[in-house]
Amino acid sequence: MMSENNENRDYEHKPSVREHASARREKQDPEAGFEPLSLWFFSICAFVLMIGGGYLGAKSAGFDFGSTQVSGYKAGTPPNFTPAGPVLSERDKYLKSGEAVYKTVCNGCHQFNGRGQGQIPPLVDSEWVINGTERMAQIVLNGIRGPITVNGTSYGAQEMPAQKGALSDQRIAQVITYVRERFGGITDAVVTKEMIADARNRHGDRVAQYTAGELAAEDAMLSGEQPAWMNPEADAAEGETSADGKNSGDVKDPAVNDKAPESKETK
Repeated sequence: MMSENNENRDYEHKPSVREHASARREKQDPEAGFEPLSLWFFSICAFVLMIGGGYLGAKSAGFDFGSTQVSGYKAGTPPNFTPAGPVLSERDKYLKSGEAVYKTVCNGCHQFNGRGQGQIPPLVDSEWVINGTERMAQIVLNGIRGPITVNGTSYGAQEMPAQKGALSDQRIAQVITYVRERFGGITDAVVTKEMIADARNRHGDRVAQYTAGELAAEDAMLSGEQPAWMNPEADAAEGETSADGKNSGDVKDPAVNDKAPESKETK
């Protein structure tokens, strides 16, 4: 009995009988759900794709948006539509443009908060910002050098370069307006491009930078009218009608003749 068991054990371990693990894996029968796909299946899929592609190509007009757009079509606004973000007034847009110029040109020296640094003077509550606009325009156009006293403190080791070649009249007007409101609290007036154009004509030919003593008087203001959007109340008043339904601005005195009076020779 012992001899028979030994023979069976030796038989199971002989290489000629033992099946290698890799051979067993190759001979595995396919499990349910993992059978190879039929060639007919691939043929049907290819046929469906060909039909679908042909239909899409025939109906797409060559994927040309212009050929499928309805002539004269204009997109409408849905009812109760609220545009994203607040609607800015003309004054707010003006200040936003001035802020953009300040961040690009002035921020590096005077800092985002307008407090300056080192020998660069502050703009916050500065008498050079709050007072006359004439000398402020002169400084921006032609620059300034030498000592300057701001709020009782002397500065001047750092020069300010001229900006007349880098900024247009419009940009200079906007940034001065922004600085005066942001750091000086001036909200009742703006500087316009017409004012800066006039200042450029009078001061723009200067070659050297200004010194503080060469600038205009402290209370000198740029001459020019304020834009209409600065006084919306006046625009509303002009549109008011009189009691008889006529615009008060259009009422004409019948006694006034449009033509200039003709001169008469005395005899």
